[in-house]
This record gives sequence, C-alpha cells and structure tokens, in this order.
Amino acid sequence: MDNRRLIIAFIPVAFFAVGGGILLIVTGKVLLGCICLVLALLSGALAYYVLMKYSEYVVQCADNLFYENSVVSSKIVKELNVPCLLYDASGRIIWSNNAMKRVYPYKSIRTIIPDYSFEGEQFTQTLDINGRYYNVFSMKVKRDNPLAKEIVYQYWVDLTEAHHYRRIYEERLPAVALIYMDNYDELMEDKHFNRRNVLFQVEKRIESFAKGVNGIYRKFDTTRFIVVFESAMIKELERGKFALLSDVRQINTGTPHAVSLSIAVGAEERLMAADESAREAMEMALGRGGDQAVLKRGAVYTYYGGTRSASTKTSQLKTKLFAKALRQMMENSSSIFIMGHKRPDMDALGAALGLFRCASLCGRPAYIVIDEPNDAISVALKNLNDQREYMDVVITPEKARGMIKSGSMLIIVDSQRLNSLIDPDFYNRFNKKVVIDHHRRAMDVLSDAMLTYLESGASSTCEIVTEIMQNFDETPRPTSLETSCMLAGIIVDTRSFTRNTGNRTFEAAGFLRRNNADMKLVKLMFQDDIRTYMDRAKVVQSAQISKGIAIAVCPPEVEKAALICAQAADELIEIKGINASFVLVRAGDAINISARSFGDINVQLILEKLGGGGHLTVAGAQLKDVDIEAARAQLTGAIDEYLKDNAAKLN
Repeated sequence: MDNRRLIIAFIPVAFFAVGGGILLIVTGKVLLGCICLVLALLSGALAYYVLMKYSEYVVQCADNLFYENSVVSSKIVKELNVPCLLYDASGRIIWSNNAMKRVYPYKSIRTIIPDYSFEGEQFTQTLDINGRYYNVFSMKVKRDNPLAKEIVYQYWVDLTEAHHYRRIYEERLPAVALIYMDNYDELMEDKHFNRRNVLFQVEKRIESFAKGVNGIYRKFDTTRFIVVFESAMIKELERGKFALLSDVRQINTGTPHAVSLSIAVGAEERLMAADESAREAMEMALGRGGDQAVLKRGAVYTYYGGTRSASTKTSQLKTKLFAKALRQMMENSSSIFIMGHKRPDMDALGAALGLFRCASLCGRPAYIVIDEPNDAISVALKNLNDQREYMDVVITPEKARGMIKSGSMLIIVDSQRLNSLIDPDFYNRFNKKVVIDHHRRAMDVLSDAMLTYLESGASSTCEIVTEIMQNFDETPRPTSLETSCMLAGIIVDTRSFTRNTGNRTFEAAGFLRRNNADMKLVKLMFQDDIRTYMDRAKVVQSAQISKGIAIAVCPPEVEKAALICAQAADELIEIKGINASFVLVRAGDAINISARSFGDINVQLILEKLGGGGHLTVAGAQLKDVDIEAARAQLTGAIDEYLKDNAAKLN
C-alpha cells in the first residue's frame, strides 16, 4: 500500500515541475525552466517504471494465489467423499477421484449406463449399484481450446439411507382391499346353491387372506368385506397373482358355477385416499366383468385374473332408471347427435338407430354421425338412404359441427374411449354427453359424461339399447329397418348367438323379431361377394398355429381389408384345435389386430398389453408406426407373457 502511495506522489511532482518549467521559460529564466522540465521528465519516467514493476508484482501474487487454490481444490476433489469422474464422448473414464474408484472401478461409464447418449441432453438419473442408490448429476465441461475434446463431469450423490427410510415409509403406508362376491345373485338363482356353507367357506378364506397380509378384515355385508393392511404386503399378493381368486373357485357351491370374487386394492399416503382408490378400483373390476383383482396406486391400475366371461347381472331397475334419465335429458335438449367408434359396425349403427327412435319419441331432431361408409354397414346405409324418413339423418362430423347448439346432446355408442371415436374433437364440443357401451371398462374410459351405461355382461350395445327402448316408452314403435339393424348388431357381436349370450340376449332378439325385424334383410347385410370370400380364404390359409393360437396376416393387395380381417378371425376360431385367433392388417400408418377366442384364452388381456381392449372373447388393437413383422413380434411377446402368467389355469 505504501509503495502505491509513493508512486502516486511522483505524479503531482511531475505535473508541478512541468508547470514551473514552462512558467520560468516564459518569464525569461530559460535555464531554470529547462532544469524543471528535465526534473519533470525524470519524475514521470521513474513513476512509470515503478508502476510497471508494481503491476508485475501484483500479477505474480495473483498467479501464486490461483495456483495455490488450484492445487488445494484438486486435493479436495480427489479426497472428497463424493464420487466424481470425467469421461469423453466414447464413455471412457479419463479421471476419477478416490471415492469413485471405490464405488465404480470400471474404465467406461457405459458399463453401468449402456444406453447413455453423449450428444443427448444431460439430466439427473438414479442408479442402483452394489446395493446402494445414487443420484447421478452430469454436466458438459466447456474448454477454451477449440481443438480439445468434449468431456463430461459427473458426480454421484449417495441416497442409500434416504432410499431406505423412503422404502420403510412406503411399506407402512395404508392399503385398503375391498372384496366382493360378485356372482352371488347368479348362484342364488340355482335352488341347489349351498348358501350357508359357501358363505362360511368364503369368509374363512378371506380371514386367512387377511392374516397372510398381517391385516384386519371386517364384513360389512353378506358378501362384502374390507381388509386393511400395510402396503409392504402388496408385492407378496402380486407375486401370488392374488391367489384368493383361484382359491375360492375350489369351493363346492352345489351348482355348476364356481364362486368368483372381485378384489380391489387401493394404496395411498392416507387411509381415506386409499379407501377412495379401492372404491375406484372396484368400479373398474366390476365394469370389466368381475372375477379379477384391480390394484390402484396413484393414477395407475394393474389387473390380475379376469379370465371369466362377464355374466348378465344388470337389473331391470337399473335399465328403467337409466331410460327415465335418458328421456329427461333428450326432452331438455335442442338436438341429439349419436356417434360410435371408428369404422362403425352393425352393432354401433343398430344402437344408433335405436336411440334415433327414442329421440323421435321425444320430438327432438336426431342425427347419426359417421365419417365414411364401410363394407360392414354399406347395405344398411343404402336402405336408410332409400327411405324418406331417414333423409339427412346420417351426416359427417364436418357437417355436424355446424349444427351444434348450446342445448345439443351427444350420445356415444359401442365405445367408451376417446381415441377410438370417429371424431374425438367432436366429443369435446358438447356439455351434455351420454356413453352406452358393452365392452369391459377401459382404464381411459370417458369419465366426464352426464350419463354412463357400461354393461360388460351384455352381448352387444344393441341388446342394451333394445332394453332401454322397451323402458323408454310403453309403445316405442320402431320401424322394421331399425329393428332389423339392431338384430343384425346382436348377431354380429354374438357370432349368430354362439358367444356372449344370456337370457336377456334372446329376450332382446325376441322383442326385435316381434317388432318386424326382417331376417331376409339381416341376411342380406351379411352377404359377401365372391372376391371377398376368396380373399378371406387367403387370410385363413396364411395362418400359423402354435399352442392352439393362430396368427394370420392379411395381404396388402386385399380389398375390404378391415372387414376381411375381422371375418377371418371369426373363421379361424371355428377350426378344430384353435382356441384363439389373431389377424393383422395394415391400415394407413397403423397395423390393426382383430382377435377372437372361445373364452379359455382372454384375448382382451393380451391386446391390452398392446394398448387395445374389448371382451374376453372379442378384442382389437391398433399399433402405430410399425411394420407387420414388428407388430407380429409385439403380439407374439404379449401372447407368450399371457401364457406364462396363466399357465396353471390353461393346463
């Protein structure tokens, strides 16, 4: 500090000397003036020299400081108990500190992260190595030398202890299981049902189930139980595939039918939330036909079981109440639009026509929304166009958008998933919405409808709508064309009354037949031309059969591919030795899969793994942006996984 003041002092001396020299020269004292100027020059030079020396000294001190800090920092990082490393674009580790060498002695980062992308965005990830858990943070190192290779600095934060306490916390979270005997009413219809013994045996097994999970159980209805336990036991239940489902089937009921349970488990952070999740899971289990376990954690559902076909359990009271509520909604609507799934079949069209009749009984204009005709409904649409009563009833989504009013109402038939609708955007334009479907409840079911009628025990949507129509008005008076289309819808989905049929299926068919359903017209709706017949035979011939499962591919040159795909799946299942059939066909940028079975193999569970759904015996799926071979490989993997999980039931 003193040296800097000395340097500063030389500067004013030099200025005064210059000023004095000039003044002396002006006043005539030239010699003295020159002496002063020389002194000023010497003072300035001396100040400059000292200043430069001082600057060099300061720089040297700073260099020494940074060097000392760099050495200290290097020692600290090397001895730090946080694993750190540097690696290059190839994943080769070029430096690591002592802590990293103890944890990870390998030469490449790809040994522990095989799919690591150097060019990709750096992000935090969690690693499990040697029984310890780490949060791994990465950042690219910027280097001044443009020729230097890019490297990444990475450090690992040990979260083992935190993970341990988190696991303990999660394992002790409450879990609620609701257990319903879902076919009790069905068993009660048989006079040989050994009611007292069956209820005793069921409760005995549920008591054993509760003890097995270190929980408590309470019976809150004749056939309904609640079990509370810690979430740690859920893994054990999953490993056993909820063995209680198969255990109760061994009970002798005195009837041809076995006991079936629906189990719903909710696991959340609070007991009340766990109970709510269990209720939602039970709604999902019953909506999918029962005889299964549904586990709900957060927003994720997991399914176990579900191998039994849903029974027709819906009460007449439920149908009457729904029909009454539907009529009130229709009467308070300015117009009614009815829409089904993409490439609608006769079940969707027949159900739409039944609801069109209901709207007409209310004196409200109704429209059936179809994007474009297809081979499955072409004959029916032609007959509609030939009759004046149905003029301008069938419209496109584009035309329908311009007709929507504030009081308009939308009814969805034969579908419950937004992405499967003809026009998902059209659905979102309505405030008043109704969903009527017979498929097993999907995880992404349309949940914002004002009225929902989902009955997986029904053979078809046409069966449901027929029952609604009978309770909608004392004299519904459907036309012959309407009843013919509805009967055709039932025939399509039941494969001529050979699948998914119950007493109410035949009752609905009887009502339609009594109301002038034309069997000749129904037969014409299913007629094929010779080209379609031959193309279907090609697909059947291409089938490869393994373990009783047939997989066929529809050739790309085939016309009416979507229709033939479904028909070929139906044909294959009729062949002796085939328990399930799958037919693949390209449709634009996607591969469609149609699946059929007799019930021993649940094709719905198989195709749900591929994002599809449907029924135990009839299901479908669509795979985007894949070729036929890739789609076939995914399907084969899903089938193998299903067979592995259900090996005991299939043997």
